[in-house]
Amino acid sequence: MSGLILCDSRKVQHPYYVEELGIYLYSGEELSYFIYHNLMLIGEDFLDERLFRFIGQELGMAGLETKLRKWSGQAEQSELLLVILQDIHYYSSAELFAFKERLERLAKSSTAEKMKAKADYLFSVGQYYGALRLYDRIFTLRSDELLSEGFRGNIWFNKGSALAGIFSFDQAAECYRQAYQLLQTEEPLRKLWELHFLDELVDIPQELQEKVPAETQYQWKAEWEKKRKRACFQGKAAEVAALREKDRVRQTEGLAALVRKWKSEYQRSQG
Repeated sequence: MSGLILCDSRKVQHPYYVEELGIYLYSGEELSYFIYHNLMLIGEDFLDERLFRFIGQELGMAGLETKLRKWSGQAEQSELLLVILQDIHYYSSAELFAFKERLERLAKSSTAEKMKAKADYLFSVGQYYGALRLYDRIFTLRSDELLSEGFRGNIWFNKGSALAGIFSFDQAAECYRQAYQLLQTEEPLRKLWELHFLDELVDIPQELQEKVPAETQYQWKAEWEKKRKRACFQGKAAEVAALREKDRVRQTEGLAALVRKWKSEYQRSQG
């Protein structure tokens, strides 16, 4: 599906608020899109009174509300999520089949796998603190999966990336070092060097320096410089740059709005 959602159903008067993402849902199509693309954010308490009332009263789908109320607590939540998608008719049969397969794979996953998948998803949407809490919880589990060096290595790597996202570079570097010891792949070393390029105080142990040829280090530095320059035209830097051509009053108002937006994003990132 594209980023543009064509909605045939009526627009609601009282939208459904998704606290994890800080967004409002105004139609059945948007509810379907949220469920389809944010499965890992949906907790066991998703099918509650607030959702039932939104579907029945705001979307005008009393029949679907009745079904959900009747089957809630009896059928699996995954089955009811599929019922919602089927009744709203936003996704094709092929897409619904793919969603069902995702639900089945998730049901077969272990606790550690589910937690890692959710943590990875939280990281992907900028919820770094929530992701970090889950990564740490995984290491407290008594699971055969944690005996796998590859699984543990990937958790250390992803935890390092989340820590880098909140500018905890020293802790991130330690995670990348742990990841390299378990994975023995190039990517943790590259990330470690990128942290060093960002902050020269980030230490790279001598034994790891010896594993990366000088020409490779030079190449990584050149690629990092390119990414740094591109970053000036993306994300928050681009939002600020867009205000430069406005008059002083509009610049001030625009910057204040951006600060409010960034503050909201930061608060959500802490889960």
